[in-house]
Amino acid sequence: MLNRTPIAWFQLSHRPLRLAAALAGVGFANVLVFFQLGLSGGLYDSQKRPIQQFNGTLAVIPRRYTNFGEPACFPRSRLTQVLGFQGVRGMSPLQLGKLQWLNPETQASTQALVMGVDPGNPALMPSEIGAQRSSLQLQGGVLFDKASKDSAGPVKTRLEQGQPFTTELNGQRTSVNGLFQLGLTFAADINLITSTSNFQSLFPDRDPDEIQIGVVQLQSDADSSDVQSRLNKILGPSLQVLSIEELQLREVEHWKRNTSFGLIFGLGVLMGFSVGGIVVYQILYSEVGEHISEYATMKAMGYDDRFVVLIIIQESIILAGLAFLPSLIVSALLYRVLMQATGLLVVMSLSRAALVFTMTLLLCSGSGWLATAKLRRLDPADVF
Repeated sequence: MLNRTPIAWFQLSHRPLRLAAALAGVGFANVLVFFQLGLSGGLYDSQKRPIQQFNGTLAVIPRRYTNFGEPACFPRSRLTQVLGFQGVRGMSPLQLGKLQWLNPETQASTQALVMGVDPGNPALMPSEIGAQRSSLQLQGGVLFDKASKDSAGPVKTRLEQGQPFTTELNGQRTSVNGLFQLGLTFAADINLITSTSNFQSLFPDRDPDEIQIGVVQLQSDADSSDVQSRLNKILGPSLQVLSIEELQLREVEHWKRNTSFGLIFGLGVLMGFSVGGIVVYQILYSEVGEHISEYATMKAMGYDDRFVVLIIIQESIILAGLAFLPSLIVSALLYRVLMQATGLLVVMSLSRAALVFTMTLLLCSGSGWLATAKLRRLDPADVF
C-alpha cells in the first residue's frame, strides 16, 4: 500500500522554484492577514486603554454617548444621587475636551485630548498619577502622555532631563509639570491630564457643572451587578450605568459598526485569504495537470478517488505549514515597526496566530479540494 505523504512531498519538492513561489504566495497572504488583524486589533485595544485606567468599577454616561473621543455631557449634580447610595464608596467626575497644542519649536498645531480629573480622587489612574497629584494642582499646568506623537515637540526629553517645557493650548500659556503613560487613541495625537480647575480655565466657555463621565468606586463587599441595576433605575432614562468592561465593549463596537474601519479591515483580511487560496489553487491545479497520467495509473491499479485526492490535500497542508512560520516571524517584526511608528498597541497574540494558522489550513485544504475536480472526474480509460 502506497504512503501518501512521501508522494505529496515529492510532487511539491521536485520543482523547487514552483515550491518557492507557492510558499512566497501563501506567506504573503498570511502577512497581509496578520497586518490587517494587527491594525484592527491595535485600533480596538488602543481605544480601550483610557477606559481600562478608570479608577472605579462602574461608569455613568449619557444615553447618547458614542465614544471616548466624542462624549456627550451631563450635569455633575446628577452624580450626587450616586453618593451615599448603598454599596458606593466614592465617585470621580471626568471631563473631556479637545484643544490645539502649539509646538513652540516648529509653531505647528496638533490636536490634544484634555482630561480633567479631581486631584484628590482622580477618575483616571495611570501608574504615574499617584505620585504626581500635587503637580496636578499647580495652576496652568498639565501632565503629558509619553506615548503622544512627536509632533508635540521634545516634551519627554526636556522633562526627563529636568528642564521645563512651556507651550500654548488654544493660545493660553501652559506648562507641562509631569509625564504619564496612557497610550494614543484615534481621538487625538496628544493626551493631557489636568485638574478640574485647570480644565475650566482651558475651557472658559464650558459650564462648570458639565462633565462627560462619572466613575464610581464601590465598597469591597458590594455586588457590582446589583449596584449597577439599582443605579440604572434611580438615575432615569437620560443616564446609563455600565461596568468598565461593558464600556470597553461599547467603545470597540462603535469603531467596528459605526465607522468604516471594521469594513476596511474585514475586506483586507478577506483579500489576504483570497490571495493565498488562489495561489494554492493555481499551483495544485497545474501539478494535477502535469501528473494526470500518474494519477490515472494509480486509479487503474485500484486506488479510489479518496486516496488520490488526499494526496493533493496533503500537499496543500504542507504548503500551509511551511509558509506559516516565516510569515509569523515577518509579521511579528512588522508589528514592532507599526507600534513604534503609530503608538498603537499592536502585539502578536497566541490566539491571533492560532486563528490565522487554522484559517490558512482550512483555506489551503479547500483550494486543494477544488484543484482536484479534474482528478475526481478522471477515467483511466480516457488517458490510456
